[in-house]
Amino acid sequence: MPILSVIVLILVAGGFVIGAEAGQNKLWADIATIWLIAPLMFSALVCMAVLGGMIYAVARLTQITPRYTLQAQNFALRLTAGVKRGADAAVKPVVWLEQARAALKSLFK
Repeated sequence: MPILSVIVLILVAGGFVIGAEAGQNKLWADIATIWLIAPLMFSALVCMAVLGGMIYAVARLTQITPRYTLQAQNFALRLTAGVKRGADAAVKPVVWLEQARAALKSLFK
């Protein structure tokens, strides 16, 4: 029964479309086109706003970053030097013992 009622409604709507005069069809076609295009235009406007915001953010970021990237590079260089000093200090006793063992080994051989 539900399928039959939907088929009848579609046929009745088709009959009204066929029986309506041409000017009225054009009016309803224009209204339908507006309702189809309006959400697309709104989503395009939102996308344009997001794109504009991203462009502005990148422009501001390129003005700000040189100062902070220099600070970050200096920090990385200090950190690298500290790590090298720490690694050298950690290995120094082992190297000294190996040198002493090699010296004693060469003396008594």
